Parts: sequence; C-alpha cells; structure tokens
Amino acid sequence: MISEADALARILADVEPLPAETIPVAQAAGRFAAQAVHAPSPLPRFDQSAMDGYALRAADTPGALRIIGEQPAGRARDLRVAPGEAVRIFTGAPMPADADAVVMQEDVEADEQTVRVPEAIPPGEFVRRRGEDVCEGQQLLAAGEPITAARVGLLCAAGLLEIRAGRRPRIGIVTSGDELRSPGEPLAPGELYQSNGPMLAAQLANRAEILGSAHAPDDPAAVAGAISKFAGADAVVLSAGVSVGAHDPVHEALRLLGAEVALWRVAMRPGKPFLLARLGAQWIFGLPGNPVSTFVTAHLFVRPALARLAGAAPRFATSVRLQVPLGAPVANADSRPHYVRAMARDGLAFPAPLQQSHALASLAASDLLLRLEPGANLDAGSLVEAFPLNLC
Repeated sequence: MISEADALARILADVEPLPAETIPVAQAAGRFAAQAVHAPSPLPRFDQSAMDGYALRAADTPGALRIIGEQPAGRARDLRVAPGEAVRIFTGAPMPADADAVVMQEDVEADEQTVRVPEAIPPGEFVRRRGEDVCEGQQLLAAGEPITAARVGLLCAAGLLEIRAGRRPRIGIVTSGDELRSPGEPLAPGELYQSNGPMLAAQLANRAEILGSAHAPDDPAAVAGAISKFAGADAVVLSAGVSVGAHDPVHEALRLLGAEVALWRVAMRPGKPFLLARLGAQWIFGLPGNPVSTFVTAHLFVRPALARLAGAAPRFATSVRLQVPLGAPVANADSRPHYVRAMARDGLAFPAPLQQSHALASLAASDLLLRLEPGANLDAGSLVEAFPLNLC
C-alpha cells in the first residue's frame, strides 16, 4: 500500500501522452498544447485608443483644440495631429501620428469644429500601446499547457488558425455487480439501481471521449468480456470488484486477459482498493464500488491520468488544490488521510454531516473535498487543503 502522493506520481510518470494532432484553434478548448506557441506579431498590433473621445497632444492641454478629422475603428486614415489640433476617435481605432493621449468625450465640450479640454491630460492617457499586451515572439502557450477559453481568444487575436494539441483519450466504462440494475428496471428485494457508470461518464466527459459503458455480473470471465468490448480504447475505467473478497472478480479478470497490475491499494479513505493495470497499450483503472469511493479516486487519479494521456504536462494534469478556512471543526481519527466532502459557504468550508462512502446526497451537495491528515483535529477557522469539485 502506498501514499496518494506516490500513487499519483507513479501514474503521471508511467502514462505517456497520445500522439498529437492539428486542430482548429476555435475547437481547441479543453485540449492541451503539444508544443510551445509563440506570437507572430505584437498585441495590440498598433497604438490604439482605449476610449471614445479625442486624440491629441498632451502638451496642448488644457485648452481649445481644432478638430481636423475623425478616426473610427478599422482602417487607418493616416491622420496627423499638429500643435493645437485634435482628432475625433473611437475605441480600438488607430492613434493619429504625433497624438500621445486621448481625452474621454464625457470630459470635454465640443462642437463640429472645436473641442475644449478643461484639464491637463497626461501623456499616454487612454492609449493602448503597440505590444503592451504581447510582444512579437512572446510565448503564448507552453507545451503541455491547457487550452482554456481565454487562451483560444488569445491565439485567435494573434491570428493563429490551427494548433498542435494532444488527442482526447478514448475510454470505456465497465461496472460490475450482481445486485445492480439499470434505472427504470424493476428491482427485486436486495437489488439496487446502478449509478456509478453514468456518474463516471459525467465526471470524465471533459477529459475523454466516452466510447460507451458495459455492465457485468460478479464473474471474472464476464468482467474480462466487458473489458474486451473496449479493445480499441486508450483506457478502461472499472468500478467495483477490485478488492479481494470472494465476489470481487476484477483481479482474476485481469489475469485472464494477461494484464499487468502496476499499482494496487492506496493509503487513503475512501478509496483504498484503487488499482492500475496495463493491457498492451491500454490502461485499466480499477475503482472501489462504493459511489463516493468511485468518485474520489476518479477525481484524484483517473482525471489526472486522462489529462496526461491528452498531452498535459504533469504539473497541469493534477487536480486543483486550494487552502480554505473551515467553518466548523473536523477531525480524522484514522491512520490514513481522509477525503471529506464539504460545502463552500461565504468563503468557508463546512464538512457534510454524512461521510460514509455510500452517501451520494452529501457528495451531490458538496463543492469541495477536504484532505485531512491522519490524526488531524482541526478547529473552525483552521486552513485545510481542498480540491474543488465543480468541474463538470
């Protein structure tokens, strides 16, 4: 049994990115850059006005200035401001030659020929200088960095149409359990509705292409057959049956398939019987069957692994971590770290009242996972490590 930190480090070290592909920048959000991207030109590309107003020479203010023309946003009209002159200008428009400031239209009095500026305007006022945001040749994205919506905007502003990005991994989801039925089916006494498969598909959808899901009874051959349905997938995520009980079929199923177990059992709660195996080029993740255990291990291990497959550098693959103050006391009497569900309210983290690994309602109501060290006994106001959950 190893620590969560060691388990994650091994996963990120072992999992290698899939081959990259060229895609349109406009469709690249959620991907990871396969190589560094540099700006082909500066941003802004030219000195421009940040306001609707009048472009002028700061040295001519205060005073009355003659309006010599108008410069809207778009093609430059090659205007030049001489001493005592101003140009009517609009937001985003190129600055006239020799103008070094813009006065807002709200701060002046003007008619068709003259603008009266009542106060001195400093040089550079409301002027966006060429290259002040991005220099020509500046790195816009590092290899392995996530392509966010804002970065899509930046790349498009730089005039880039395409980008090399990691391919989204294709995954299959397999659940097992004799007691499980699909929602909508009638339940016999002792049976339950299956929730882990749909939950995992929703949880992992922004990290992978979900090829489908399959359910198998608690039989090694049946589980092996379900895994084999996704032979073309980059990874298979299993939920349930990964422990060593008499009705836990995953280990024997992996043996039947010839898979090699790379990692099993992590010192954490919930989620100790987490498993990672390799079957040829395919990765297999085995998650505990209790819903909260499934969710926690998918969040901490599977999502980062899928990000790594998609080309994320290790530092960009890991789950976001914060330090948040507690709104109520919390303790961990266990010898393992405990991941506690919590609600975020007014900047504080309040642990959910029911922390058992079957309790889906408390998970659904939670915004955070709090990591409590073994033996922790924390008062309200104490800072605790937290993982945001509102990722789907």
